[in-house]
Amino acid sequence: MTFNAITFLYPAFLAGLLLLPVLWLIIRSAPRRPRRIHFPAARLLLGATNNRRNAERAPIWQTILRSLILLCLILAAAHPVLNKNDYAPDNGAILVMVDNSWSSAAHWPQYRQGMKQIVNQARLNNQPVFIALTAPEAAGANDIALPPILGPLSPHASQDAFDRIQPRPWAPDYHGLGNLISARQDIINAISSAIFVTDNIAADGKATLAGDLSAVSPLIVLHPVADANDGSIVISGLSRNRNGMSVNLRHSPLGSDKPVTLVARDSRGQVILRHPATLQSGTTTNRIEVALPGDIANAIQTVGLTGIESAAALFQTGAKWQQRKVGIIVSSGEGPVLLSDRYFFLDRAISPYADISYGTLANLLAQKPDILVATGNIPGLGSQQGQLASWLDNGGMLVRFAGDSASSPDDRFLPVTLRMGNRDFGGSMSWERPKRLTAFADTSPFHGLPIPEDITVNRQLLAEPDRDIVEKTWARLTDGTPLITSMAKNAGRIVLFHVTPWADWSNLPMSGLFVQIWQRILPLASPDNQASSAIQALLPAQSVLDGFGHAHQPDPTVLGLQGTAAMPDPRHPPGIYGQNGQAVAHNLGSFLTGLDRPVNWPDQVQLKTLVDDNQMDLAAICVFAAFCLFLLDTLIIILTGANSQFQGYRRGRKMRATLSQSDGGAKGSNAAHSKAATQKPGAAGGNNGAQNRLGMLVILAGSMAAACGLLTLPNTAHAQENSQAPQSDFRAALHPRLAYMETGVAAIDRLSKAGLTGLTETLRRRTAADLATPSMVNPQTDDLSFYPLIYWPLTEGQNEMSAYGREQLNRYLANGGMILIDSRDREVEPARLRRLLAGVDIPTLARAPGDHIVFRSFYLLDQAYGRFDAPLWVDARPDPRLDGVASVLFGGNDWAASWVQTRLELERYGEATSNPIDDISPRRHEMALRFGVNLVIYALTGSYKGDQVHLPAILERLGR
Repeated sequence: MTFNAITFLYPAFLAGLLLLPVLWLIIRSAPRRPRRIHFPAARLLLGATNNRRNAERAPIWQTILRSLILLCLILAAAHPVLNKNDYAPDNGAILVMVDNSWSSAAHWPQYRQGMKQIVNQARLNNQPVFIALTAPEAAGANDIALPPILGPLSPHASQDAFDRIQPRPWAPDYHGLGNLISARQDIINAISSAIFVTDNIAADGKATLAGDLSAVSPLIVLHPVADANDGSIVISGLSRNRNGMSVNLRHSPLGSDKPVTLVARDSRGQVILRHPATLQSGTTTNRIEVALPGDIANAIQTVGLTGIESAAALFQTGAKWQQRKVGIIVSSGEGPVLLSDRYFFLDRAISPYADISYGTLANLLAQKPDILVATGNIPGLGSQQGQLASWLDNGGMLVRFAGDSASSPDDRFLPVTLRMGNRDFGGSMSWERPKRLTAFADTSPFHGLPIPEDITVNRQLLAEPDRDIVEKTWARLTDGTPLITSMAKNAGRIVLFHVTPWADWSNLPMSGLFVQIWQRILPLASPDNQASSAIQALLPAQSVLDGFGHAHQPDPTVLGLQGTAAMPDPRHPPGIYGQNGQAVAHNLGSFLTGLDRPVNWPDQVQLKTLVDDNQMDLAAICVFAAFCLFLLDTLIIILTGANSQFQGYRRGRKMRATLSQSDGGAKGSNAAHSKAATQKPGAAGGNNGAQNRLGMLVILAGSMAAACGLLTLPNTAHAQENSQAPQSDFRAALHPRLAYMETGVAAIDRLSKAGLTGLTETLRRRTAADLATPSMVNPQTDDLSFYPLIYWPLTEGQNEMSAYGREQLNRYLANGGMILIDSRDREVEPARLRRLLAGVDIPTLARAPGDHIVFRSFYLLDQAYGRFDAPLWVDARPDPRLDGVASVLFGGNDWAASWVQTRLELERYGEATSNPIDDISPRRHEMALRFGVNLVIYALTGSYKGDQVHLPAILERLGR
């Protein structure tokens, strides 16, 4: 329903406006608050008027205010929307295609708003909805596929489905979506329109999908607002240089300069760099140079853009990013002049990615490098063997090359056994035709690197065919002989190139493959994690990114990564892969294209923006207005009520002052009452007959109200009756507490109070039972119904209980009360109990079994611990009406003495009775408190633990 620019999404609720006249009549007919007038009754006539309208009608302001509150609530329920957009025709089903690929993350709030508006339109027009997604998901064990099209769904179900959609950090599959829709003829026949929620970035198959759908039904494309260029900015590359790092950005063409801020974070997620930059207008690529010290650059784990939550705008570095310290071992007589000759190719391959230093073995070991490189025999090895071995054991990497020296190699620092000959490291071998490299094996860290055809090998060091030679080989020639071998040495590693680092044995050092090989070797010497020396070609996922660029643990559908040449997909999302130092970053931005050109939409497609700034939801405004009016109404009522009470207080004081001036107060009151009762129509004072009749009715009503107790009268008898009620009963009704029976022996009563006080404090500390201070009760004078548990210590020669007391005690037990009777002397025969409590309805008692609920209600106990070890007797046949809870428990363990917190109370008892109590050990005291806790919990909660007591039988029954 639409009125001008306002649209009601739920116009049926406007029928509630018909309730406004009814509400008006109800509020207007409601009487005002009655006036409070103090007695005597004659004073009721003061100020009384015959204004029947004021007595039966509410104030007009109150009626209007509350009608406005109801009006606002009715309008809010109808959900008015100002300038609502309609995205599709109002007949037939709607096919909604949500582009939830990588580019949607930065605009996801707008996407959600668009989906919500589509649901509102479907709810308004009662249209079914089909939902299709563009991002594929994991399917089966190793495959990926688009999720099936949902629908037809009701508007409510479609809203739930939209809420579950999340952006994915990989590319869309528009061709697959077109095939999926064409295979559903029921969808093609049912839909009257299709809505494509996507952006304007060109991608393979997007325009084709739009053209195919527009031929079937009208197609509306909802895209983000035109000035939101943030979502199309991606970080396509990150590299280090001698001054810091370079960040490559790709984006859609900008109409004006756009400021951005780079944010770098370390391994703990803390920001270590913020670098503002400006993207030039009219460009699609920008390169940002950031000057950084080497230690800060090494600490960078991620680089992102402020304000853009997208996996494409986040670049992870991995172990390859960290600048390694590489030491090249030279003789003491060599200097920088020779570096441009023998070490030229080695320096060119390593220096862009690591810090290189040249020196003797001793000097380099003192610098603690990550990698040591030896071109032939190691100079100075004889005096440094122990230090080199210790450095290797602690995680260092030694990379060796074949050399031209005639000295013998040291087998301790070689990964394989070499054949001995007349050349360095075992001899040489020449062929009539040079050999070439074969493809790298799956177990090699170089797996996936392309091998140029022009790389040849003329000489090499030959390795003995040991049984583990295959596992140690990282690269081999076409004839199967190893070219690069490696071996783990504790936490470190030794790598051997079976050729020299210059171009006399092979042209490998002159090739780009040599640089790529070093790019794979350098991260393996990770200083972050040297717990294991195992090298893995199939890298498991450490952490992966969601569509918003937030890292999380991988789920079971993520597979291991072997190389990073493929674009991220559901099986290999962007993130960090590898373990034990092999932290390989798999980034999304490097693979994204098409940002520099928009989609060429077909002519039939209608383009609309996702969010219209003129659209406004008025429902929240209506609810807020109703709330404000409600607060205003409440405030006025409070103020008027306070003023009425104040006026009544002033009239009461004035009345009392007037009565005090009369002769005797009560006499003046009786005289006034007599005068008012005998006044006739037409008497002085201007009162007519109607007013006199009204006065008589008011006096009669006041008298009846006083008789019924509706008005507060100074009734002395009633006040005296209330004053005689025991105060302990009122306290027990307001705050539950334990009780102990009065015995008449002061020492025993004090001991009972001290014991129950200690038990109450233990309950307050250990359980949720917050009980008040225990009370002493007497069945002949006190009401026992307020106490969940009564402790009754028996004494010798106790007085016989009166008939009233026995009746009170029997009523307490019959209504669910519980009494713990303590003989205090180990004697627990029920026959003796019946003799002492003649006339009380003591049920048949039996020894409590070991699995009784009282032993399981809180702690797991095996007996009723106290000062002694006497057995506990309980009701043998509890009343089913009381949920099977025992009403009488009997024993002789002197529980009050075992619950006392301090030794002082026991000493006082011994002095008063000449019967000192032996020391109670801490262990017995603790176990007695635990039984007391179980007892109180049993009294408060009953048999709720019964199922747990019988849990084995229940499990056995369920198993059958």
